[in-house]
Parts: sequence; C-alpha cells; structure tokens
Amino acid sequence: MENLKGLEELGCTIIHGVDCGSMSQHEDLRFKFFDRIVYNFPHARFFFCREDTSFVIEYHKELVSGFLRNAVQMVTENGEVHITHKTSHPFNKWGIVELANAAGLRLLAEVPFRLWDYPGYVNKRGSGNRPNESFPVGACSTFKFKRII
Repeated sequence: MENLKGLEELGCTIIHGVDCGSMSQHEDLRFKFFDRIVYNFPHARFFFCREDTSFVIEYHKELVSGFLRNAVQMVTENGEVHITHKTSHPFNKWGIVELANAAGLRLLAEVPFRLWDYPGYVNKRGSGNRPNESFPVGACSTFKFKRII
C-alpha cells in the first residue's frame, strides 16, 4: 500500500485486475502507449503437480505469450518490454526469448536480477494457499526486448 501511495503522489495511474492477455483492449489502456512495460515473475497459477510437468510449462508459456502479444501493441516505437524471470530449471523451459520473438520483439539485453537493487521490493506468490508470502528468487534475469520494426 505504501508503494501504491507513493506512485499516486507521483501522478501515476494505478489500475487493478488487468488481464495481461487482453490488456491492450482494457478500457483504461486502449490506445495508450508506454516507454516501458514490465512484468516481474510471470506465473499462471499453482497446480497440484510439479513445475517441471509439460502441461504446467505450456500453461505458463501461454500466459507469457498473451502478455507479449499485447505488450508489443502497447509499447512505443523506441520503448522496451521487460520480463524478470527465473533462469533455473524448469523455468528456463519456458523459452522467454523465443516467445518474445514470435510476438514481434527482439532481445536487447539479459541482465541479472538482484533483489537488493530494488529497495522495498517484495515479491509475492499471488495465488495458491499462501498468496502473500514471498518466494525464493534464486537465479533470474531481466530480459529486455524491443519491437521488431
């Protein structure tokens, strides 16, 4: 709540409940363009099977693909789309760079994500039986993409 208050004081618009797979059509976002669109630690939801199950991996890839297809429509010509994602197994099976290429984005850079570079940032599970708990970040990177023109 403190972060949201700070953003509002800076003049930011805060919108909740936006589906990343259809965000370009959201009534408050339609026809808006952004210099940066950021998605930290995308995750479709928790299942009652392991993260390395092919079904679960495909489900997560669908989520990221939907986000990327929408983000490419909403980013300015010189803007960037950033995804911070775990790079260890099984998360590396999601193929973030390949999904971005298929959506019309090319990789500019992959930089290590270091939690200590973001004072006050706390990641949350978001769903499951412990939605407000943090999760171990482990090995992860921020992938920075630009539209293919």
